[in-house]
Amino acid sequence: MLYASLAVVALAFALLAVYIAKTLTVLQETLRRLTEMIGHTDEQVQAVAGEMRQLLQTANRVAHDVQKNVHALSGVVEAVGETGEALKLANRALRQTAATLLRAADSSKMKWWETLQKANVFRKRWAKWRRKQSGKEVEINGQRQ
Repeated sequence: MLYASLAVVALAFALLAVYIAKTLTVLQETLRRLTEMIGHTDEQVQAVAGEMRQLLQTANRVAHDVQKNVHALSGVVEAVGETGEALKLANRALRQTAATLLRAADSSKMKWWETLQKANVFRKRWAKWRRKQSGKEVEINGQRQ
């Protein structure tokens, strides 16, 4: 019976060794696949990281260009604002000049009118005086007086 017991123990030990060997083989295959997947994932991460670096560089260049253009446009916007202010001042000056000229023209017009009235009065009196001097009728504005 001792031999039978030893045979059973030997058989159990052999089965255990076979089972452990199969488990180790499956584990080795699993580790190989896992290593392969990690290597593949690492390659993908490296590729994505490279693309992200390129995208970040592009984004930085775009942001720099936008900043540069905004800075350049701020000068244009400032110049347009200054031009608008200059146009306002010029418009105000033109309005004031026009108003002054209109007042001066009205004043000159009144002076001419007054001068013409005085000249007409003078002409009438001169004609009257000549008439008295000569005793003849004189024609004034197409009328005999």
